[in-house]
Amino acid sequence: MKNSNKVIQKRREQIIKILQSIESSTISELSDKLSVSEMTIRRDCTVLSSMGLIEQTFGKISILPENDEANNDITALHSIRNKIAQKAANFIENGQIIFINTSATAIQTIKFLTDKTFIILTNNLKALEFTYNPESTLLLAGGEVRTPKKALIGDLAFNSFHTMRADVGIIGCTGLDSEMGISTSQIHEARINREIIKNSTKLILVADYRKVGNPSNFSVGSFEDIDLLITDSFANEETLRLLRKRGVEVIQVPI
Repeated sequence: MKNSNKVIQKRREQIIKILQSIESSTISELSDKLSVSEMTIRRDCTVLSSMGLIEQTFGKISILPENDEANNDITALHSIRNKIAQKAANFIENGQIIFINTSATAIQTIKFLTDKTFIILTNNLKALEFTYNPESTLLLAGGEVRTPKKALIGDLAFNSFHTMRADVGIIGCTGLDSEMGISTSQIHEARINREIIKNSTKLILVADYRKVGNPSNFSVGSFEDIDLLITDSFANEETLRLLRKRGVEVIQVPI
């Protein structure tokens, strides 16, 4: 079964590489290039489309731009993030103090908390875009605003998290692997993320499949810092196995 999964994964990676090199293709053309049946390619493309990696329109298959937030918001990737955030909201109880970092997934948790009261401290200005329970309190960390991510950074932001203790921290990351642990690509956010982890009684990490098994530039925490990882059914199984072995609870939302 493992060998079979590796063959499937390799073939899907080949599909992505082909689509990256040309503007678009068809099921028939991909079938010829990879010497497999059209049914197999169609099945692969259905999965890749569910992952938000490709687009299928009018019989044509094309790659979706990487890290294109404006584009991803209308693709399957947005749906994946949404399901992960909704699951994270189930672990929040009335009256808790919650830390949330600049993660696009973590901040969506707010919209699923309308039936609960809470105090949230975040350095993510996108928090202002959501409706929440009027009995709740939303606190924005101070600091310098970095666009287009709408992140608050610097000493003022750091000190906001330094002087509080949260019942739950909900954070996203750029990478999660056995070597780097929890990592981010943003050096300006790394110090703040470490403080969120340090001052959270329980840490919930929300990460879609793109992050799991892939390292980023700056380490902010280890596997041992994570109480609960919420990811999706496409996440790297080897990394999830290592996490469970270290005592981390892992939940995969079905896609």
